[in-house]
Amino acid sequence: MQPSDAGTPPLVYEAEKYDFEAKVRRIDMAILESLSALGEPRDSMRHKAVEARLHDGQEFFYQNLTIGLTQDVFPFLAELKRNLHLLAPESTLATVNDNPRDLEISVLGEPTHHIFIPLTIPPEPIKPEARAPRIVIVIDDMGESLNVAKRLADLPFPVSFSVLPHSTKARQVAKHGRENNLELLLHLPCEPEGYPKINSGPGTLRANMSPATLERMLVDNLNRLPEVDGVNNHMGSRLTRDKQAMTIVLSHLKGRGKFFLDSVTGPGGCVREISERLHMRYLRRHIFLDNTPKENSILLQLQKAESLARRTGLAVAIGHPYPATLKALETWTRTRDMRIDICKIQDI
Repeated sequence: MQPSDAGTPPLVYEAEKYDFEAKVRRIDMAILESLSALGEPRDSMRHKAVEARLHDGQEFFYQNLTIGLTQDVFPFLAELKRNLHLLAPESTLATVNDNPRDLEISVLGEPTHHIFIPLTIPPEPIKPEARAPRIVIVIDDMGESLNVAKRLADLPFPVSFSVLPHSTKARQVAKHGRENNLELLLHLPCEPEGYPKINSGPGTLRANMSPATLERMLVDNLNRLPEVDGVNNHMGSRLTRDKQAMTIVLSHLKGRGKFFLDSVTGPGGCVREISERLHMRYLRRHIFLDNTPKENSILLQLQKAESLARRTGLAVAIGHPYPATLKALETWTRTRDMRIDICKIQDI
């Protein structure tokens, strides 16, 4: 589903069905609300490390945080306990070795956050590398607002437009992106779990289609935006688990010289396996920016992406054309780590 021209978030966001990461984001919000209640700035919190882990087959990002407070630690602990109870009641907060400045938060017995609150925070180092860490920012669900496209194109770093092929302004948005030397993706409608109740829209590729019908549908979608550089899946938690379907999709894209970015909308996908079998580079999303469409939450997700990029060299983040996302990206232009390159998928 896609937002309207006004940028209203969709009522159903497929990734939230697999909700362990949603529980992690609610803890993120509890931390942010606690800092805000005490008048502490958001940037008093830093990611020391971000690490991909699994809980019952669901990927989430474990966060090692440092928080620099301008006041005593105990009011923050009281606010954090209160907000965790309100926003993340399944979580538990514990001290490490009875140190109130060394905290661990868990959900369902799974550690998700480590928080250390030092008396002072030293400048964050960056490891010397052959090249700078990189972040790719993809904005999905493009094609309903040319004004949004213009606002994104005006950012001082490149974002990749992923355009829904049946959207009302798909051609105009793609044209504007290309005129501004931005990367273009086809946001390919793919069958989710629960289809058609969870509706991925017109042009959806379904796992029960015959190979010929599936490929014809793929070709029809591509013909609507033939100039795209690559493709990523819109929804698709069902289709991306089907090896026969994904072999057809990826083989066709390889023949056209286009990449496929796995949006990772659910567990158990086969895109990596099929990509390797076809000798295609496997590309994947790491961070969803705006499952919680609030500016502070999105800025925190961007901070996670920065930490992941510093640690691994690369982070691919996907967002949507929501008002809060646009505002957060504009704010981030002033606060982001300038040592990290923002680039296109084709540049990684």
